[in-house]
Amino acid sequence: MTRKPRIGILGTGTMALALGKSLLAAGHFVAFGSRRAESKNDFHEAVGTESRIYGYQAAIEDAGEIVIITLPYKEVAATARKLGDSLRNKIVIDITNPFTAQPNNGDSGAQVTASIIGDDALVIAAFKTNFAATFENPIDSTGEPREVHYAGDDEEAMKAVKQLIRGIGFKPVDCGTLAQAVVLDHMVPLMIRLDATELDAQHLSSFRITLG
Repeated sequence: MTRKPRIGILGTGTMALALGKSLLAAGHFVAFGSRRAESKNDFHEAVGTESRIYGYQAAIEDAGEIVIITLPYKEVAATARKLGDSLRNKIVIDITNPFTAQPNNGDSGAQVTASIIGDDALVIAAFKTNFAATFENPIDSTGEPREVHYAGDDEEAMKAVKQLIRGIGFKPVDCGTLAQAVVLDHMVPLMIRLDATELDAQHLSSFRITLG
């Protein structure tokens, strides 16, 4: 039996907890990183007693192969700069969305993260176009797995993230390079708007690519 990669998640917000619970249920070791780990008294009730919570650096060190950044976008650059040496040895999944802070040079948010970490960064943009509530419901109303759109520049890292996505019950959709991930950044405001105007903001909707 192939050992599942150990996961570190930076952040303890809604997306972090929902994705972490799915990964734990799929059999991954998950270490959460928080700026104030000592204050998270109800953390294990929300996620599960098998989870672990540390500071950012300890979560990265305990993670093993993959680190998922779930922080608010405005905090990502400073965090990546501070922890760059440690993140450079990991596959880094950036799920954050720039919204109004979209880089004005046309880069994707994940490209910015990769440039800060440095030349050897293995950054993949993924889980950007998914609502947190859908992580407990990977099968949509059609009876098919929901899609997770992902993009990156390193072939091996892309393969690892593809397996991770499949392992929690979703359909991975390769959207190209980190430069092309800017499209994912722009899809998110549209997703939120359509969910609000068409589906009463239930946050259970998702994009699907279909053939005619």
